[in-house]
Amino acid sequence: MEVDNRNISRPRVLFINTKTLLPNIDGATIRSTEMLRMLSETCDVDVVYTCSRSTKPADVSPLYMYCGKVTEFTTSTFSMVARGLLGLFSGKPLQCSYFYSREAQRYIDEHLAEYDFVFCNNLRAAQYVVGKKCNKVIDFVDALSMRYKHDADNAGLIWKLVYLLEYRRLERYEIRVLQEFQGCFIISDVDRQYILSNAKDCRKPIYVVNNSTDLKPCITQNNEQNLVFVGSMYYEPNIVAVTSFVHNVLPAVIRRHPQTKFYIVGSRPVKQVKHLQSDSVIVTGFVDDPKQYLEKATVVVVPMISGAGVQNKILEAMSMGCCVVTTPIGAEGLENVVSGRDIIIASHAGQMAKEINLLLDDKVRRESIGTAAHNYIEQNLTYQIIAKQFAAYLDCIIKNMQGVAVEQK
Repeated sequence: MEVDNRNISRPRVLFINTKTLLPNIDGATIRSTEMLRMLSETCDVDVVYTCSRSTKPADVSPLYMYCGKVTEFTTSTFSMVARGLLGLFSGKPLQCSYFYSREAQRYIDEHLAEYDFVFCNNLRAAQYVVGKKCNKVIDFVDALSMRYKHDADNAGLIWKLVYLLEYRRLERYEIRVLQEFQGCFIISDVDRQYILSNAKDCRKPIYVVNNSTDLKPCITQNNEQNLVFVGSMYYEPNIVAVTSFVHNVLPAVIRRHPQTKFYIVGSRPVKQVKHLQSDSVIVTGFVDDPKQYLEKATVVVVPMISGAGVQNKILEAMSMGCCVVTTPIGAEGLENVVSGRDIIIASHAGQMAKEINLLLDDKVRRESIGTAAHNYIEQNLTYQIIAKQFAAYLDCIIKNMQGVAVEQK
């Protein structure tokens, strides 16, 4: 007979995700694992996630530090694409149809009553419990509708139409989830305000829980001319960012600093990114430890012109004392960050090129900005700080759930 040794006084939670949580190779998996870790400090958690059969099997054993059971459901890429296409004829966001699993739905329906609440780790996961009578909490992560609106502004005609369709569906779905779920988290106040502005009649709070990062020793500033970008190179906003940078910013930097090298560091670079390779542009593909490139970076560039949410690539670089140049979109969610002190925020390509050129000539300023960046992380975004905020918000949500349950009795 199997014995359940978990603490019965702690809430039991079913954590639902639509992607493998390990390895931590991108912002989504980093966020998922961190949410699970923080949730496990006050709750007993079981994990259910879906993934494509083409995904390389992951070693999930590290997850058992934070949960009691891990259940995986796989589906073929063909089935995912077919569901995505059929989703055109439904009212749901296309990505919800794409990531849906009937087997996962059956499992969740069968076990739902065993848990005090469900924690959906993104908007796609919410579809498994939307309309069901249970306690529900969601991490929106970011305002997906805002991201797709940004993407539509930078896409060709066909993709623009697809993004606009998805943007409108996501906007409606975000409002429905906000109205129906008892607790909501999100990554930044910019994303929070965007969703709330669309849900004018809803007064439910959305709690901002930023990503955290571990502090590392500050890098030693060098006299080289290395520009570094780190990010998954199959992710559309990253593709747009580096492509635009190479075409619109890098030439002005190279004219003044001919020895400049731009390193594009990230897994699964698409053809569009590989074609950027040149004497001045190095596309590395997957690397075991991107930190080795951050350590030799003269300037870390994060030239985002689309996307949403907090950029983990910026937090990682700041935690190492790197000098970072980004855009207003890239800096979204970095509350109280000061441009020119903690980071450089450039609003257009010409300004970005000018700022990078000045920084390449001024080692003392790079060191000053890197030190301030490191201090910013230490004072605002360590795991201990973020976990304390999360625990306080979750406590409010759980007490509200319990209060509602008492009233219903």
